[in-house]
Amino acid sequence: MWRNILRRVALACLLVVAASAVTFGLVTAAPGNVAALIAERAAGPGADAEMIKKIGNELGLYDPLPVRYGRWLLSAVTGDFGVSLRTGKPISEEFASRLPMTGALLAGGGVLAFVLSLGLGLAGAISNGGPTDRLLHGFSLIGASTPNFFVAALLVILFSVMLGWVPTFGVSGFTSWLLPWVTVALFPASVLSRVVRVNLQEVMSRPFATTGFAKGYTRTNVLVREALPNIAVPFLTTFGAQFTLMMIGAIVVETVFALRGIGAFFIDAIRFRDFVGMQAVLLLFVVFFVFVNLAFDIICVFADPRLRRTRG
Repeated sequence: MWRNILRRVALACLLVVAASAVTFGLVTAAPGNVAALIAERAAGPGADAEMIKKIGNELGLYDPLPVRYGRWLLSAVTGDFGVSLRTGKPISEEFASRLPMTGALLAGGGVLAFVLSLGLGLAGAISNGGPTDRLLHGFSLIGASTPNFFVAALLVILFSVMLGWVPTFGVSGFTSWLLPWVTVALFPASVLSRVVRVNLQEVMSRPFATTGFAKGYTRTNVLVREALPNIAVPFLTTFGAQFTLMMIGAIVVETVFALRGIGAFFIDAIRFRDFVGMQAVLLLFVVFFVFVNLAFDIICVFADPRLRRTRG
């Protein structure tokens, strides 16, 4: 088992390196000259070709692409992501000030999505084709089909503008997190609730569920005691994938609710053509996607003895 886990960690590291190389190549190939941007911001319209060439040589922009990539990756591993072209601050400082905001958004949204998906899926399975099941099915389809920015706008209009229950934007207390959490959690909760519902329906047709009914258990007892533990692996696997996608939703949510997180920094970097900032954020996204899925994969191995026997 441990050998398989170490092998997966090694593969995850290789995947990060490969994805970072693709990311670096795509950002480097984007239109625009970093040296020209820096020269224009330093000297204004008076920047000449000689100044641009000098800045390019200092930054190593004329070196071969593999050399530039290796230098950038080595610096990133040591925590040096460069200096933001937009703010002039080290990107590591920007990350240090913005990561807690994004972390709080993802943590709260993840917990909400986890609880809602289990609750909605279990309620639908208990109803089993009844009105509650059909109503929750429709709600899940709507939640999985509605864009984050539209959900955010509706929530702001209803609960902030019309009712005045929560702040419109910014962070001023616990209530100011409610709308961002609901917005970022709605899509994954809707998808996961269908995963729970479908898997519970499949598990309920197995012999151990029939044995539970023969013992006199109600449908709710069989679902909670027998069926729910048996869908842990598919649920956790799907939850890990949806949790990583919440990072993409966080970009929209942070922009709408004026949260100074990594997503907002990424949007500003794109808007101001901050190539250094874009590369750093994309590398952070790649690391987040790969290692979150790796963590949930390892959790599934420890949660299900059958996986330990098979992979051992």
